[in-house]
Amino acid sequence: MNTFSSLFVSINTLQQKLAVYSDETLLTPIDGKWSILQHLYHCYFVESGVLAYIKLKTQDPHALEQVHLLTRLRFLFFFIILKLGLIKIKAPKVVQAFPENMNRKDLFERLYKTRKEADLFFADFPQATARKGIFKHKFIGRINKKLSQKFIKLHLVHHLKLCGLKPNSPNLNLFFSSFSF
Repeated sequence: MNTFSSLFVSINTLQQKLAVYSDETLLTPIDGKWSILQHLYHCYFVESGVLAYIKLKTQDPHALEQVHLLTRLRFLFFFIILKLGLIKIKAPKVVQAFPENMNRKDLFERLYKTRKEADLFFADFPQATARKGIFKHKFIGRINKKLSQKFIKLHLVHHLKLCGLKPNSPNLNLFFSSFSF
């Protein structure tokens, strides 16, 4: 069964990637910026925040807007220029408020809980609502369920690459091949 989070890098894969690193290494800033754990906590905050926003906005499905072709093109353009390194985006403060005592166990527990909650929430999600703009991205605009999933996946993949944890799952090579509108 395909769940909302089945498209994302699995928690098991993330655990395997981090297993080779000491706790000290995971907390060491990379090039004077975020550490590996900060990158991954940031991605968790984004997943959790997207879910909370969608839960709030879908309480009144009639108030949701349609997602237009221009928005889909903005989404594609945004991730292409991000992937090419032509832009750098500063994360909003809300998704960079890291816990004082970060550790991988806490991170994976939080991520597991959020993904399970998302999978349950979207299990019987109405198709008509899923096609509407259920999440508003600052630069892209209102995106539907499918684009929200792709946003979360591509965002995590982007941060994995920033910390040198290149994703190698065949499921991650779907950027262009699965980009359906």
